[in-house]
Amino acid sequence: MTLNIKKYIQSGIIEAYALGALSDKEAREVEHMATQHPEVKQYIMELQGTLESYATAHSVPPKSEWKDEIIAAALSAGNQNQAASDSVSAHEPTVKPLPMQQEAKRGSSYLAVAASIALLISLGFNAMQYQSLQNKEKQVNKAQLRVAELESENEVMVANYKSARHSLKVLRNEGNATFIMKAIEGRDPTYRADVHWDPRSTIAYLDVKSLPEAPTGKQYQLWALKDGKPLDMGVFDADATEKQLKDMGKIPGADAFAVTLEKAGGVASPTMEQMYVYGEPVAG
Repeated sequence: MTLNIKKYIQSGIIEAYALGALSDKEAREVEHMATQHPEVKQYIMELQGTLESYATAHSVPPKSEWKDEIIAAALSAGNQNQAASDSVSAHEPTVKPLPMQQEAKRGSSYLAVAASIALLISLGFNAMQYQSLQNKEKQVNKAQLRVAELESENEVMVANYKSARHSLKVLRNEGNATFIMKAIEGRDPTYRADVHWDPRSTIAYLDVKSLPEAPTGKQYQLWALKDGKPLDMGVFDADATEKQLKDMGKIPGADAFAVTLEKAGGVASPTMEQMYVYGEPVAG
């Protein structure tokens, strides 16, 4: 018997099975184990045998006087004389056990009953222990899931914190150039998006202040204007950058920045009719 099977048998699940305390699924699992491991099958048979012995020990035997009544009814059904039946019953020899035999048999019965009761108590205890272990495992699993959730939430909080610190550092850097892009004529005057350009790293950080959500199949596209030529700085979704700065990549320098609404994935050159905001650097 391997160590794993020993642990399985000692877990109390087989006692719970013998007492009918398992769910259908758990019972099927025990029966499957019995087909795979003779030790499990043998233990189940031993427990079932003990339960049957206990039931037999506590069964109520028929009264001895019923014997005469049964014989009398049988003789009457065979149309035999009732007097003959009484005579047969009266003259039937009776065997009486000796007192010592009765005491020995009674003592043996008491021991069998006591052993059965002790084993039943053990079965009940093991079954309760198994159920307790099952409940504890469920509690542990639930706690582990909660820990995983908290760890995930903590990772998000840490990421947000780091992003906020970085954004604050960029905004406080007096060496950066800021481009305030405001709504062009004909657009909602509340539209706005800023670009903070770091001359040392040449990275352009986008800060979306207010832009409507892009329609399905559309995305906003940032353009850097240098010597009158538009340079693609990538696409973005307004809702994804509203609360944090977005790194839009490096650009050696720019005279201005603009945002247009294009098809998802971006285009090679800006659609001027779809321009939303435009801005030049703020004078220091």
